[in-house]
Amino acid sequence: MKIRLMVPEDYESAYQLWSRTPGMNLNSLDNSFEGIKKIIDRNPTLCYVAEDQQQIVGTLLGGTDGRKGYFYHTAIDEHYRGQHIGSQLIQSVLKGFKEQGVQKVGLFTTNDNPAGKAFWEHLGFSERSDITYLDKDI
Repeated sequence: MKIRLMVPEDYESAYQLWSRTPGMNLNSLDNSFEGIKKIIDRNPTLCYVAEDQQQIVGTLLGGTDGRKGYFYHTAIDEHYRGQHIGSQLIQSVLKGFKEQGVQKVGLFTTNDNPAGKAFWEHLGFSERSDITYLDKDI
């Protein structure tokens, strides 16, 4: 198993993983090659993949506004879950955030993804009851 920085050329394999991962909600944002390339280009040291025998089996994209870090597109192939790959990806991105002086990390999970929510809570993330997330397509 190899954890490495994601590059735009990983898009097709990563998208295939995301497509077969429940709770990814890929239609809510620009998840085209160009859209994913933008986040990689803006955060080249915060986007990672896990690779086994040259096949992408995990992803975690990190992004920051300079103050707060965000996790996006966390996915582990179902055959590789329980092997701490997600934790390794998270540690890689957290290291990058710390190097940039980021002190707080947030993420979004869909309401119909209880396994994802349980995963993050197991790692110490907690749901905020004081905010409601709103967005608008422009």
